[in-house]
Amino acid sequence: MKEVDVRQFSSDKILKHLDRVNEWLEGGNPSPITVELDVTNRCNHKCPECVVNYFRVADSSFLPLPLAKSIVEQLADKAKGVIFTGGGEPLCYPNILEIVKLAKNKGLDLGFITNGSLLNDESAEIILENCTWMRVSLDAGSPEIFKLTHGMGSGEFNKVVDNVALLVRTKKKLNSKCTVGVGFLTSEKSVSDMVKSAGLIKQLGVDYLQFRPLQIHQGGKFDYHWIDVHDKIKECLKYSGSGFKVLFSQHKYEMAHDSQYGRYYGKCYGHQFATVIAASGKMYICCHLRGYEKYCLGDLRVDSFEEIWNSEQRRKVIESIDFSDCIPLCRDNTFNQILWNIKQPREHVNFL
Repeated sequence: MKEVDVRQFSSDKILKHLDRVNEWLEGGNPSPITVELDVTNRCNHKCPECVVNYFRVADSSFLPLPLAKSIVEQLADKAKGVIFTGGGEPLCYPNILEIVKLAKNKGLDLGFITNGSLLNDESAEIILENCTWMRVSLDAGSPEIFKLTHGMGSGEFNKVVDNVALLVRTKKKLNSKCTVGVGFLTSEKSVSDMVKSAGLIKQLGVDYLQFRPLQIHQGGKFDYHWIDVHDKIKECLKYSGSGFKVLFSQHKYEMAHDSQYGRYYGKCYGHQFATVIAASGKMYICCHLRGYEKYCLGDLRVDSFEEIWNSEQRRKVIESIDFSDCIPLCRDNTFNQILWNIKQPREHVNFL
């Protein structure tokens, strides 16, 4: 079997942005490369282990349309990629399709993460016409496990599966280049469905199925699901081929067994290149710390993106970063490994 590239989700992609990395190394304050944008905290699923329940259940915010438009217009001059995510379910936002089209027209590269249940012909076409990639969070291969992971019944599971098939048909009709994938968070509840999901998802005709370990960050308390899925992934990889890939966050599964989770660096630098805007309009230092006022960079209802990015408040937040507040295998973890090593002084740099 041809070896499958599982590194598409690896953070060494930051080296494709050496202009911003060099600006940072020289003491500058470059704009972020990627911004996660929560347009709403509302969601139509009831995932018992939702990774953002710590603040979403107490905050039903959604961005007023004028503010959402303003944010997109500001990001067009700053970021390179925007991910529509949550927070809540993006398709619960009544103006999401308008905002997606605006962001594309402003020249932004777009990603879209959804639970898939609210997709229809119109939204499928607009997302596939405007986004570089989209991912449906399924986290199951059967109605029984879907009930455990999403808190919804068999009717909802079948609807999501049918909507994934709709995406595939629509992509072919439009000749869209948008990459369509399905996400699967591995945990004690879902591990039994991993192989079944690989067979199901391949039949649907998407581009990939991605496995990642489930981590929950609830009010400063962490819940990890470090289970050994090596044999399951090995079985799933057999389904790769004919335009379909089984991918997994290999670095995360490997570092889950490291006592320091790969955190062999002294500072977080990844925040410089990726940030998050919550549905309240507030900006936070990273996607794992949405809703934590200690890590709030500013409020876009009050100040502009540029003002927040260059503010004294952001500088203070950066200085206050405490790894004990951070989830182990955070989004910035591998960014930080790379950036920390680049930042360290080296001798004889002209001899490789």
